[in-house]
Amino acid sequence: MKPQTEVLITGAGPTGLVLALWLHKQGIKIRIIDQAESPAKNSRALVVHARIIEMYRQLDLADDLLEIGYKLPATNLWVHKQHKARIPLGEFGVELTPYPFMLTVPQDEHERMLEKRLNDLGIHVERRMKLQGFVDHGSSISATLFREVDGISETCDASFIVGCDGAHSAVRHAIGAKYEGETYKPLFYIADIETRDEVANGEGNLMISNDTFNLIVPYNKEGHVRLVGITIPDNNDTHHNESTEEEHKITFDDVRPQIKEAMDMEIDKVNWFSTYRSHHRVADKFRSNRAFLVGDAAHIHSPVGGQGMNTGIMDAINLAWKLATVLKMDMEDEAKHQLLESYESERRAFALKIVTSTDAGFTTLTSKGIFPHILRNWLIPYLVPLAVKFEHAQTQIFRGGSQLICNYRGSSLSQKGAAGVVQPGDRLPWVRMDQGDNFSMLRDIGWQIHVYGETRPLVDAWAQRMNIKTFSFQWDEQYAKSGLTKDGVYLLRPDHYIAGIFEGPSIVSRLNGYFSARGLGC
Repeated sequence: MKPQTEVLITGAGPTGLVLALWLHKQGIKIRIIDQAESPAKNSRALVVHARIIEMYRQLDLADDLLEIGYKLPATNLWVHKQHKARIPLGEFGVELTPYPFMLTVPQDEHERMLEKRLNDLGIHVERRMKLQGFVDHGSSISATLFREVDGISETCDASFIVGCDGAHSAVRHAIGAKYEGETYKPLFYIADIETRDEVANGEGNLMISNDTFNLIVPYNKEGHVRLVGITIPDNNDTHHNESTEEEHKITFDDVRPQIKEAMDMEIDKVNWFSTYRSHHRVADKFRSNRAFLVGDAAHIHSPVGGQGMNTGIMDAINLAWKLATVLKMDMEDEAKHQLLESYESERRAFALKIVTSTDAGFTTLTSKGIFPHILRNWLIPYLVPLAVKFEHAQTQIFRGGSQLICNYRGSSLSQKGAAGVVQPGDRLPWVRMDQGDNFSMLRDIGWQIHVYGETRPLVDAWAQRMNIKTFSFQWDEQYAKSGLTKDGVYLLRPDHYIAGIFEGPSIVSRLNGYFSARGLGC
C-alpha cells in the first residue's frame, strides 16, 4: 500500500521550504515539520547568489525575491582604514547571468517569502513537531513524530524522509552519518546596525586590521547593514568549549573598540547582536536508502563568501527532481538506486569543494603568524587591485562566488566522451540576445532539448513522443563566444544542467541510448 505522504521533510528553513515547493510543483505529496514555534526572527544568512535566483525562475519566485532584496553592486577592501580596492561585482557578471550581482536578503524575510508561497498552495508547516526517530522498511519509512503542543506522538508513513534539520540533524544521527570536520577557534559576532556613516554607502566593505577582520554588508533598508567580525582575537590555546559561558556574556560594547580600530564608523542603533562559533564539516554520506540529508544537516561552512544557505538550496533542487522521477516513473530498482545515488555523488563533491575554498578564505583572514600577516596586510592589498583589471580574473571571481561554477562533470547522469569548453554536467551558458535570452525557456521542471543552429525534424519528432520540450535558436556568434557548438543538440536535465551534447548522425539513437542506459525510458 502506497504511503499517504510521499516525502516527509524535517526542517522548515530555506532548504526545507525550497524542497517542499519544488516537490509540490512536480505533483508530489509532501509533509513538512519543524520544531520551532515560528519562523526565525533573526538570521545569519544574508546573501543569495545568482545561480539560486536563476533556479527560482522555475517557480516564478525570482521576481518576488528581487523585490525584497538589495542588489549589492560592489565590495571594497580596506587595510588599516586605507581603501585598497573596489571590486565591481555587477560589472564582472554581465555576460554570465541575467542576475550579475550579489543579492542581500535577510534569511528571515527570505523564509517568509518561501513559506507564504507554500501556504498559498494550501501547504502549511507543522510547527512544534519533533522527529523522535524513524524505521526504514526498505520500501517505505515510518517516522515517529512528537507534537509538543499536546504531548501526543503519532506515526507518519512516507516513501522518503529528508533531513533539512540543520547542524544537529536528527535524521543524520538516525542514519549514523559521521559529521567530519572542525570548529574554528575564533568567536564570531554578528550584528544588525543602523548608521548614517559614509561607510554605509550601499556597497560591501571588508576591513582588515592586524589579525582581525570586519565585514559590512548592506541590505534592503537605507543605513541598515549587517556587521560581521571576530569578537576577540584568540591569544591562547584554550579549547572553545571551556569558554562557552563567558561567550554568552559578550555584548556589542565589548567589540566596539576593535570596530573603532578597524573603521571610523558612528553607529546610531544596534538592532540585534549575537555571537557564534563557525564550523566546517561534511557528512560522510548524504543518503541511506530512503533517508537523505540536505543543507546544514549535510555540510556547514565558514561564513566567507556567503555560500552555506545557497549550497543547501541547490541540494534541495538537485534532490527534488530525482525524488519526483522515482516516485512518478515505473523504474527498475537498480535504476532508481542509481538516480538517487547521483544526489550524493554530485552534491557531496560540490560541498567538499565549497568547504575547501571557504576554509582557505577564512584561514587567510584569521590565521596568526608572520606569513598570514604579510598576506593580509601587504600581498592581498597589492594583488587584488591588479587582478580585477583582467577580464579572466573578473570572470573567475564572479563564477566562483555566485555558484555558476558548480558542475556535475563525471556524474553518472552526464554523457561520456563529449569534449569542448562546455561539457555535459555544466550549467547551460546564458546568452543574451537582442530578442531575449536562452534562459527564458527554462521555466519548467522537466527535461528539455536546445538546438543552437539548424532544427532537426527527427529530434523534434522524438522529443514530442517523449513529451520533452524542444527549443531551437537561430545561430549567432554570441553562442560560440559562450562555448556552445553550432547545430549541437543539448539535452538538459530538469535542473537545467547539461546531460548530454549530441552532434553528427544517429542523434535520436544516442538520445534513446542515454535514457535507456539510466532506466529513464526511451
